[in-house]
Parts: sequence; C-alpha cells; structure tokens
Amino acid sequence: MLNELLSLAQESTPEKRHQLVDHVTDLFVRGAENYQMEEITLFNTVLEGMLPTMESDQKRMLSEQLAPIDNTSNAVAYELAREEIDIARPMLTSSNVLKTEDILKLAKTMGQGHLLAISKRKHLEPKVTDVLLERGESPVKQSVAANEGAEISEWGSRLLLKLAERDETIRDAMMERADITESDYDKLINQMPDQQQSRIRQLRADNEDLIRDLFHKASKVVAGSRLERKATRINVKATLKEIRAGLRSISKSITQLALSNNLHDISFLLSEMAGLEQKYVTNVLVRYDAAGIAVLCRAMGVESDDYAALCKARAMHNKQSQSTVDNWVSDYQSLTERDARRLLSYMKIRLQTLQGQAA
Repeated sequence: MLNELLSLAQESTPEKRHQLVDHVTDLFVRGAENYQMEEITLFNTVLEGMLPTMESDQKRMLSEQLAPIDNTSNAVAYELAREEIDIARPMLTSSNVLKTEDILKLAKTMGQGHLLAISKRKHLEPKVTDVLLERGESPVKQSVAANEGAEISEWGSRLLLKLAERDETIRDAMMERADITESDYDKLINQMPDQQQSRIRQLRADNEDLIRDLFHKASKVVAGSRLERKATRINVKATLKEIRAGLRSISKSITQLALSNNLHDISFLLSEMAGLEQKYVTNVLVRYDAAGIAVLCRAMGVESDDYAALCKARAMHNKQSQSTVDNWVSDYQSLTERDARRLLSYMKIRLQTLQGQAA
C-alpha cells in the first residue's frame, strides 16, 4: 500500500496529488489516536514524501491540521516549521512533536515572525527564552514576558527588568508573573507612575494579612471546612479540559457549580486555573470576608453576575446574609482585572517566600 501511494503521488497530476494529500491528511487526522504504529508510520511516510511537491496553500492547511496531532512525525513537523511564517506558525506555537533541540535551532536561525510564534508556546525552557530575548525585537520580548509558561533565566530576568524601565508592556507583564522575586516586584513598582505606585502598594498592604493568614492557617481551615463534593451532572475535570481548550468559560462554569452549592469543585477549578494550591483556594472560599476570593475570581476573568452566584453559595455555606452578598458584589465592581492579576501574582510570590523562610 505504501509503495502504491508513493507511486501515485509521484506520477499523478498536480490536481490528483492535491486530492491525495487531502485524503491522506483527513484519514490521518480523523483516526490518529486509534491507528496502530504501522499505520501511523505509513501516513507520515506518505506525507513526508509528498511535502516537496505541495503548494503553499496546501502546506498551510496541512500545518494547521497536523499541529495538534501528537502522532505527526518529527520530520513533517520540522519541515513545516521551517517554511514561511504563515505555514510555520501553527507548528511553532502548538506542536508537541517538535523537540526542544528543534525549537532552539529554529530560534537561532529563523526570522522575527518565527521567533514571535515560538514565544507563544505553552512551555519554553530557559535556553530557548534566552535566544528569543537575545535575537527578538520588542514584540518577541513582550510576548516572552507575558507567557507564563516561558521559563526565564536569571540573565533573562535582569534583561526584562531593565527593559521594563522604558517598556510599559513588559513591565505590566512582569508584574503578573509568579516566578520573580519580591525584590524584583518592588523594582517594577518603582518604575510605575506615582499614582499607580501608591495604588498597588496600598492593595499589596491590604492583602498582606490575608496572605500570612493563608500560609499559617490554610491546612487547618481545609480540615474544618467540611466542603463536600455535591452529586451533580457536571464533570469538573471535563469542564476544566474544555475551559483550557477555549470551549467553555470559567465564569459560566462557576455559576453552574454555584447553583448546586458545589464549593468543593469550584475550589478545584479555581486552583487549577490560577496555579494556586487548592488549600489556599478553599481557605479564601470559606472565609467570612471576600478579599481573597474577589482577587482570585477577577484575575480569572469571572464576570460580576457569575461572581454574585458564587457569593450566594458562599454566604449559604457560612450562614451569612443577603446584604453581605450585596456588599461583596459591590466591592467586586471596583477591582480591575489588571490589579487583580498583579495581586494574585504577588500572593504567589509571598507564599513562596514564606514557604522558603519556614523550610
């Protein structure tokens, strides 16, 4: 079968070859998770052999279709990643087939469009971000700073902090990272206009007691909270997967869980999305104040109506009044998403510091 397909690819007219590529790609994409290794190898071998004869439009479509497929061969993924940026972009941003060595080689040799695409990958090792920061122009540097999945070396952090002095976009992005030190966070605040400095320092001071309380009491609060997982039709792990894939909003998902008074699964969902230990999320959920949960929800982009549904579930759990709920929702209106993201970042940094001091 392999020889027949390759022969057909070489001897057919351009139109027939185009149809053959479409057919092979469609079969591969639809059944990639179920094929045996021999079948996967067959499809990849055919596509590798046909790549040199494909036109740009077909390569672009092939790259888009194969980028999410982990059974795509490294040879196909790498060749597509080396093409012009419109073809390469899907592979560069999302293909898991490309190895770190491939990404590093591409980062060292390709142009700014390729570097920008690489900078948006879900995970980047420090040796890759170093190259991106060294070779990349401002959009690339800004993208690296904003990518939470990009590991940044000490050299890279120093460079970005220096650039943040004159690049507001980089400064704002760095203030939302949880992998910088408290000292670096202070330096970033010092770079802000006076009015912004005052506001962020006040917000940080207002949350200091909360952070210390979380660190010292979270485990005890979780043990005594009696948050039980409710029997609902909502599969929270499936919901999380859909949120991460962009198929569902975290905001509406929280409302669905809140209507079932399912604070346990809300805690899990917010913990996973915020990258914060679940014991801390459970703590802010069951507290009698709303400072912590407001920061967490606003940072995650939870809409006011959906936050209100969560507040009602919290108040019911704590046996608090509707007037308390109204006050929580009113306070939520004054908290901006940017300030909430900064506070969440600072919360993570402070908790890491306290953990280090306690070790």
